[in-house]
Amino acid sequence: MFFRELSKFGKNIALIDCRTGRNINYLDLDTTTEELAKQLNQQKELVFIEIKNNIQSVINYLACLKTNKVIYLLDDLKDTKTKELIKQYKPNLIINGQGEIQRFSETAHTLHDQLILLLSTSGTTGTAKFVKLSATNLHSNAASIVEYLNLSETDIALAHLKLHYSYGLSILHSHLLVGATTAFSDKSILEDEFWAHLQTYSATSFAGVPYTFEALLKTNFDLQKYPSLRYITQAGGKLEAPLVKQYVQYSAENNVDFFVMYGQTEAAPRISYLPPELAMEFPGAIGRAIPNGKLLLLNDDGEEISALDTSGELAYQGDNVMMGYAQSVSDLASDETPELLLTGDIACRTKHDLFYIVGRSKRFVKLFGLRVNLDDVQSFVHSLYPHSAVAGDDRYISIGLEKAQHIDEKKLKEQLSAQYALPEDNFKIKTFDKLPLLASDKYDYKKIMEEVQHDATPFINRVLSKIADILELNDNQWDSISSLFSKALNVNEPQPEASFNTLNSDSLSFVYLSVELEQCLGDDLPEHWQQYSIAELDQIYATVRSN
Repeated sequence: MFFRELSKFGKNIALIDCRTGRNINYLDLDTTTEELAKQLNQQKELVFIEIKNNIQSVINYLACLKTNKVIYLLDDLKDTKTKELIKQYKPNLIINGQGEIQRFSETAHTLHDQLILLLSTSGTTGTAKFVKLSATNLHSNAASIVEYLNLSETDIALAHLKLHYSYGLSILHSHLLVGATTAFSDKSILEDEFWAHLQTYSATSFAGVPYTFEALLKTNFDLQKYPSLRYITQAGGKLEAPLVKQYVQYSAENNVDFFVMYGQTEAAPRISYLPPELAMEFPGAIGRAIPNGKLLLLNDDGEEISALDTSGELAYQGDNVMMGYAQSVSDLASDETPELLLTGDIACRTKHDLFYIVGRSKRFVKLFGLRVNLDDVQSFVHSLYPHSAVAGDDRYISIGLEKAQHIDEKKLKEQLSAQYALPEDNFKIKTFDKLPLLASDKYDYKKIMEEVQHDATPFINRVLSKIADILELNDNQWDSISSLFSKALNVNEPQPEASFNTLNSDSLSFVYLSVELEQCLGDDLPEHWQQYSIAELDQIYATVRSN
């Protein structure tokens, strides 16, 4: 395990605190963590660690790993939800950000022998839920990252992502595994001090989320100033294809690799990576499975899909897949490792064994980069209004309420906003005399969402129409769908087998084509038209025009 043999890297610098300039080598790090481990004893216990991006926090964490504790990493002990979790789970030990250790409880928890780490689930679900990870999960994922990033003991990561966040933690793990250096910066990428730290410590890499790279475009970001940089990584959500191409090209011009990555906390966290040499051709892809992992697509019957460019639910298999979830103390005793990790994303596979996401499964949506389980939202609303149903998409969450109950829409939006850390405007509410049902007496989520959104989106419809006017789409009588794609995507004579998902497309062009295709095809527009080839859409268009 990456935390067991730290001393073998000797005087290599393991950690740097850029704020103070302090550093510690692997030999001293091993000695210090062993001394703390002896104080903690070898008893299997539950520990809550307030982890900061500093050397002392890493020492606390590694000492607990060495003594086989079950560790929950958190950002702030003063947080209200953290206080509730402490009451619920009664940890044996609490370690604050300054390294002070408090024996909080003598409760004899029943803890699975392989369980070693608890992380909050990616995004938000509104319910306290942990991802359960084993030492094998952590080590195998670190080893895979080392392999595809070609990490060695000469690498120095400038780390600003918080360590309770699985992306940030994976950077630490992978660098410890090979005897490399992790330099902690308390500055954001948009601050001059961050770049001064990169220059001072000759960092070979830094990491960012989509917002990072969107914001960087507004600065005087100049890679030529940082010749030590070897690669840059991006994860934590989708970076739009045009920006991927822009960063890949700019990085390559400066001898830097730009890696787009995809993952979930449930996979400790890395699942796939996009090789930089393929990114210009496939900027919308999440890449291929990490080494020693497997990505596959499943149809509605759970059978594997082998055909290219055919959508199905994205599933992952590998030694880094979690031991299941914990929503109570009793869950810490069990191992529910799934045979396949179902990601909740709908994807297709293309050549080079690359995957690209085309949507999300029906009961998951993504808002502001946060995955939200609609069933969880529905449970929350049900606790307040029993006669209710929740649907949604990536714009907002639609809530249907029956009138036969006292309803305070303003208060409900405030409660939802607080519970899910989303703006109130992301929740749209409509009252029904009776909630729409299917023949099976299940909620008709599609109809509920359509009716809620019908009331909520007249302005959006006007905007889309205006965009179409500006582009002169509404006035065009297209000879073919191919000619429409050619103008909207600025592609000369697109191939008949090409689809929106395989072309140089982005979210704005999706809007352009959605508007015009709806006018061309009307009710015959396929629900997932972006997966259809141009030839297939042209065939539908020919049928519509002949009727």
